[in-house]
Amino acid sequence: MDRNRFDIQFSGDLVPGTDVLAARQRIQHAFNLSDSAVGQLFGGTPVTVRRGVDSETAARYQTAFRDAGALIRIVPASSERAPQPLSLDPFGWSGQGASRTQSQTRPTSVVDRMFHHFEKILAAVLLFLISVVAVIAVIELCFVLYKDITSQKGLFLLDLGELFELFGMFLIVLIAIELMASVYMYMMDKSVHVEIMLLIAITALTRKVVVMDLESKGDPAMYMFGLAALLGTLVGGYYLVKRLTGPGDGH
Repeated sequence: MDRNRFDIQFSGDLVPGTDVLAARQRIQHAFNLSDSAVGQLFGGTPVTVRRGVDSETAARYQTAFRDAGALIRIVPASSERAPQPLSLDPFGWSGQGASRTQSQTRPTSVVDRMFHHFEKILAAVLLFLISVVAVIAVIELCFVLYKDITSQKGLFLLDLGELFELFGMFLIVLIAIELMASVYMYMMDKSVHVEIMLLIAITALTRKVVVMDLESKGDPAMYMFGLAALLGTLVGGYYLVKRLTGPGDGH
């Protein structure tokens, strides 16, 4: 008989590349959770899903969460409860009422509530401003493309310089979209997705390479070497982040 007992904890971590809304829906469907329970899971605070389970049950939880694109922590059960635990029992096995769970998730002070709302307002304003910039960038891209095509002077519609300019503007729009996705996911699960930030940096550096003018650089060779080293570092960091989830996740 397995005498080892474990606690199941979830802090909102997702498998890299997983959409947070899709993960929320899968977990809600798999465990038959209410909207408030799912909000508690993805509230940005570590949640204890189960306490004192055996290894077989812990493995089932790990498989269920991984199938939904989420990552849990399985830790040895402790006799001492955490200072501010957030207990969530999806199937009601613990026998604790919902009122106790809800009371544990409420902010402990007025300052906590004010900071929480202030943070949400700032993130929403930032998301709105990035959206406005993205729309303006798309309009500007359409205007430049129309102007370049209608001002044809040779055999080809666009010369090499115009193509590089358009590619650079395309990458600017792509960076804005990735920033929007990053801020939106932060608003949803209160976590910074490192892989998305690395992708934004890689895209920005790629745009720099596309629109780069080596003639204005004092030492083009060293400048290119520095860009190559920086790009290699970012790509290596992105590869390591994708490998952090371990084998069996399809990455």
